[in-house]
Amino acid sequence: MNRPSDNTHSDSATTPDVQVELPPLRGLVLSRNRRAIPYSVTDIKKWIRLNSSVFKVETIDVMVDRDTLPHVHELTTFATNENVRLSLRISELDTLEGLRELAALGLHDIFLTPRATELTRLSECIGICKAAGLSARVQIAAPVSCQPDPEHLAKQLADAVSVNVTLADAFTDAQPRRNARECLETCAWMNRLVRALDSQGIEANLLGLPYCHVDEANYPHVISRHQFFLDHQQYTEGAYTLAEKIFQCGPKRMSKAIESLLARRNSLHNALDRAVLPWLLQHPRVYVWVWMFHKFTRHIRLPNSLKPLPENTSACEAALEQLRAKQQRDLGPECSRCRFQRICDRRSEPFKTVLPHSVVKAQPGTPVVSPLHLSVNRTRYYDAVDEARRRLPDYLVALAETTRDRIIHTAPTREILPETYEIENHYNPQDDSVQRWFSFTNTELLSTVLTRIEPPFTLALTFGGGIADLIGFSFGRHTKIVCPMIDYSHKMALHVDKDGYYVLLRDGIPVRPIEFDGGPRLPLRLSGVLEPRISIHNIDGFIITQTLMLWEGEPAPVKRAEQVAYSVIIVSTRYTRRLQAALLSLAHQKGIEPTRMEVVIAYVPGIDATDDLIESMSYTHPHLRIVRSSFSEDHVRSKGFMINESLHVASGEWIILMDSDIVLPPYLFERIEAAKLGKHFIAPDGRKMATPEMTAKILLGETRPWEDFEAVSDATTDYRYREAESMPCGFFQCVRREILQRFPYHELDHFEASDWIFAQEVIYRYGQETRLDGVAVLHLDHGGRQWYGTARHR
Repeated sequence: MNRPSDNTHSDSATTPDVQVELPPLRGLVLSRNRRAIPYSVTDIKKWIRLNSSVFKVETIDVMVDRDTLPHVHELTTFATNENVRLSLRISELDTLEGLRELAALGLHDIFLTPRATELTRLSECIGICKAAGLSARVQIAAPVSCQPDPEHLAKQLADAVSVNVTLADAFTDAQPRRNARECLETCAWMNRLVRALDSQGIEANLLGLPYCHVDEANYPHVISRHQFFLDHQQYTEGAYTLAEKIFQCGPKRMSKAIESLLARRNSLHNALDRAVLPWLLQHPRVYVWVWMFHKFTRHIRLPNSLKPLPENTSACEAALEQLRAKQQRDLGPECSRCRFQRICDRRSEPFKTVLPHSVVKAQPGTPVVSPLHLSVNRTRYYDAVDEARRRLPDYLVALAETTRDRIIHTAPTREILPETYEIENHYNPQDDSVQRWFSFTNTELLSTVLTRIEPPFTLALTFGGGIADLIGFSFGRHTKIVCPMIDYSHKMALHVDKDGYYVLLRDGIPVRPIEFDGGPRLPLRLSGVLEPRISIHNIDGFIITQTLMLWEGEPAPVKRAEQVAYSVIIVSTRYTRRLQAALLSLAHQKGIEPTRMEVVIAYVPGIDATDDLIESMSYTHPHLRIVRSSFSEDHVRSKGFMINESLHVASGEWIILMDSDIVLPPYLFERIEAAKLGKHFIAPDGRKMATPEMTAKILLGETRPWEDFEAVSDATTDYRYREAESMPCGFFQCVRREILQRFPYHELDHFEASDWIFAQEVIYRYGQETRLDGVAVLHLDHGGRQWYGTARHR
């Protein structure tokens, strides 16, 4: 086979930009459990949706056999509608007989995981895949007996694009070796096969063996459990670990578990789902009782069992020594002396099960922190999806070059010293030269806000003295720009250009930020007023940061606008036309100085014309201060979350939550100013519901309500006076800032009842709201309720 000279095999002949690691975006869905009991097609579809919406995968391996093969057409069509591509994971090679009819379905590729007895058929099966126009990935579990000659087997695999040589497959029963001789033979066979594959230019990954049982020539091919979830050829961690658990479940438990995971952020009553789910997956005989118990006790808060952090530096250092001593004891006498202890699986459960007569031995030498430097020059395969991901777009390459040049050749405009920031809600040692981060849990630690700033800017900070899983910067719960820490020290840099596009560099090399399972995708741009924080995940006891360097472009650093009294937060996704009318009604307010009001627009860049509208408003109404609060498309329906996060960039003492389809009377702020003294919650008397005809005239500019609001109001007969049991609704709620800080909105993937619950909570805690007697806002028509978002542009 012809391979590119840079030891990569891909669907593209172009040379990739520098990229150190590429995490997987592949999910896994099973069609049956350990006892070969099939799951329903409906539940498999739900599982596909879970992989797409929660684990954010782009391709999914679906495990199929003869019984489930007839449903592949239906599943492929469903996956296409979910914007993911399906691959088939096949262990029964006879299943391939039906593959020719599936060639036109648009499958991504085939993953063959044959039984030991079928290894001799691999060449034939890979040929079938090739004839169907599908690439074949292969995983071979080391056979117990009748081991084929590794060199001959490697020749049969000549047309495979990638091969995993594994000690055991998580989805088949492991077979223990009977004595030390069989254990040695198994390790030797696996090593020989990997060498044979590599000699033919085939990507070979060695799974399940500790480094002390791997030939030195095969070190670059080792994939430990930790590496497995960082390697583009394998699976996303959340998707794979869920499949491991589901494999033990019967169909009913599987269905409940998947539904529970899909329901998160879509129900007000799932506070204990995260605690109940492990029971569902691990206790087959009691899941019904646990599920019922959850439903009756879902309002109960679990006590915090975390031990407090020591209260001073010496106590932290003593606790750190205790942690190190415990780690050494847990590692054992051999692994604690081994240079691979940080990257090796050591005596993992599969190793102890399959090779019970094997022992581990320390490998002397300089400790290895990152496995990546061992695998720099080995053959890798990238399919079309991964090839596109590993190539940085041209604009990011240019941004990276700009960042390197700026850091090397120009002085920072500001230095943020360690004594000026703290670790939020955490012990802060008194040391002016560095900030010491002690941690004994696997959680994220955040600094306090470093500054308030708008793009363009560049941040640079050195992390060192220890190790952590992820390091970088946070811009709120929805935007964590972090990457893996692969050495004991890194200089991290983040550059954001004037348009909000950004690039993250680790030691001068651009890296792709990690996206979290179940979390939102990162936004394409960072815009508006930003509050950067240092973010460190899962510190191994101790790490330090020093002075943060800041390069600022124009405009200058933004302080909270002291003169602003009112911050109007508007969430707008696909409502640009109506948002324009709402903004114009704000721009024409009377009886209030323009500097006392600002508008914070929470939106998703790219899904509509909001950016263009904001720019146009800045030209035509420069007196109206507009602050951008941008989010990724994952939050297009998460109105509560967008409101809560946008509060951080708002400057006003009063927060007004206003829908993007509301037009205000020009005297509304004048009335609020007169009524606000001593008040906490202010709302209009109701809303006038504009007809489709009136809405069309306003959107096309033929009617301008801010010029003669009373005439427009009188022409609108549908008046909703103090509706919803007289509870102030979310179309216009004016509260003091500290109230929203104390009682944030419910963060669901819909908005049904969230505003009512918020209003009820405020009234219960602070007393009755203040109504602006006789004042009604105008609600533009949009074709029905849109609690779950809209796909139309309105």
